[in-house]
Amino acid sequence: MGRAVVAALARAGADVAVGYHTDEESATTAVERAESHGVIARAVEADVTDESAAADLVGAGAELGPLGAVVTCAGYTDSSAVDQQTATDLDRHLAVNVAGAANVLRPAVERLQTGTDTGAGEGGAVVAVSSVAATLGTVDTAYAASKSGLEGYVRGLARELGPEGVRANVVAPGPVETPMNDAIVESLEERRFRGHETVDTLLDRYAAQPAEVASAVRFLLTHEFVTGEVLRVDGGMALD
Repeated sequence: MGRAVVAALARAGADVAVGYHTDEESATTAVERAESHGVIARAVEADVTDESAAADLVGAGAELGPLGAVVTCAGYTDSSAVDQQTATDLDRHLAVNVAGAANVLRPAVERLQTGTDTGAGEGGAVVAVSSVAATLGTVDTAYAASKSGLEGYVRGLARELGPEGVRANVVAPGPVETPMNDAIVESLEERRFRGHETVDTLLDRYAAQPAEVASAVRFLLTHEFVTGEVLRVDGGMALD
């Protein structure tokens, strides 16, 4: 999903700093594809659970020009049954999926706000990638809890930063054709857990493509009168 978001923003003419933790090859590929659209792109190694590293990532983005948008897409799950989880497992989910996003967004906020020294002028936009698990409780308890926390954090940002010209929204995908989703489904099938595979979409296919998530991210980054929203890209999976 991260690579797809980079490609979508590059096609729109945005210079991009691409954060990664372990998968340098994918980040390099994302940079090369972005540069093919004539923009400046840079891969930056950063563990978002490290507050200093996350701040350096934001700084690397700001070096490309006034910071206008931030997308947090890092995610973690081990899809463990609740009776197999430990406090450490929950801490890891929260560290990556909630605190990791917050570590990136805190230093970004000052640069995004109207009137900062970045010269952004009209403020900027934040989009965090969550999951339909926040609503449906799928995948596992720790993952669902962490994604719910992420959505609450971003809604809080929207209320606090709206007067400063900063918009904050969430994209919440259902299943997406990614290696991480494949691993989740395999784990759920082994556990006979009533996760994604037993909650169907309303469409003729089960999973979204990464580019479809990326187009939702781009929409929320560019729409000037949408903030505090959770846009589900789940084919109607979470319809009440």
